[in-house]
Amino acid sequence: CLCSVLSLFLLTGAMGNEMVRKSPIAGTWYPGEKKQLAYQIEDYFAKAKPPAVEGRICALISPHAGIQWSGQAAAYGYKLLKGKKVKRVIVLGPSHYSGFRGIATSEEEFYETPLGRIKVDREISDVLYKLPLFQGPRDAELQEHSLEMQLPFLQFALGEFLLVPLVVGDMSGKDYAEAAQVLAPYLDSSTIVVASSDFTHYGNRFGYLPFKENPRDNLKKLDDGAIKMILAKDFQGFLGYVDETGATICGARPIGIILKMLPAKARGTLLDYYTSGDLTGDFSSSVSYASIAFTVH
Repeated sequence: CLCSVLSLFLLTGAMGNEMVRKSPIAGTWYPGEKKQLAYQIEDYFAKAKPPAVEGRICALISPHAGIQWSGQAAAYGYKLLKGKKVKRVIVLGPSHYSGFRGIATSEEEFYETPLGRIKVDREISDVLYKLPLFQGPRDAELQEHSLEMQLPFLQFALGEFLLVPLVVGDMSGKDYAEAAQVLAPYLDSSTIVVASSDFTHYGNRFGYLPFKENPRDNLKKLDDGAIKMILAKDFQGFLGYVDETGATICGARPIGIILKMLPAKARGTLLDYYTSGDLTGDFSSSVSYASIAFTVH
């Protein structure tokens, strides 16, 4: 019917034959005006002092909260990409709005932020969609902020690049190995993969209150345990730690896929870590943010 066609047009921002995924969060999660957004990211980049890393960056773990909360941590990772020759970025984000098994690919041609349009690598997306594990709902990306919060930082650091946005749903043990086997061949010298993830969500608001005393120190101890497993590239250890502690790491599945994808010689480095409680002084409700890079020689 005409109403359905009109709704689809408005939702995707289709112009002519182009399918453009318009931002549903610009102006709320981050500035909706180009100059203001670029200025804020530039300021985060200026303040970011990431440790030196050796080799070529092949993967990042980056947070996805509102920019005023996690933007500084994200800048620590993306600053390392500034001036690098990266042609393609695979972004793995957890699904916050759609429940499904496996991974959802994109059928959009472009993603749009206030900084401009990013071309989606539809060739890869369409190849992936033919595989059973990658047949999640293709509209899962339309509202997903975990993908989008990475994009302005990537645009600021890289300029133009091809995007492969993937929304990760429920995964079984064998799914991780299958996803990694399919995606790893794309991780060439001009491609990086990003796992979009915040770390522990603490407090009654999130239904997670494993301790009440010394929340700041205990949160760091809890997150450090997960980060230690990630840096060791210990896939089983990481997922086991999440299961054992109940740690509310929203991007645990994207992180798990990356740990399975990484080259044997990849080396992990923690670039930055803090919590929203550190920013507000209120640890009754807190979310943790970490920026981690993996490099290869």
